[in-house]
Amino acid sequence: MAQAKVLSPDVFNAVRRDVSRYIKKKLKGMEIDVTDMDLHNSSQTRTLRVYATLSRTTNLKALYLAEQMVTKELLQEFRVQIHAFYWRYLPEEKQVDEAAVAPPPPVN
Repeated sequence: MAQAKVLSPDVFNAVRRDVSRYIKKKLKGMEIDVTDMDLHNSSQTRTLRVYATLSRTTNLKALYLAEQMVTKELLQEFRVQIHAFYWRYLPEEKQVDEAAVAPPPPVN
């Protein structure tokens, strides 16, 4: 199967879920915790952009290697070209105790 020159919206909608699931599975295998992922079809570059939200910090070199590996595998598996990965770290918010936030009483 030849590589598509243009990724039509119909094809994009058909493969979006499978590609997203594939990427999450691969990143989880690399011990990269993804909490949210969004794929965008770029009509200008005729490729996909991947927006991934991570739950914990990860080494930039590890993210780069993961990006390279997943991009090559997606091209072989689904015949889609990834334009770029956009990584975002968004830690889970912890409940803050009000007692810990209150200032200590003044000492005279």
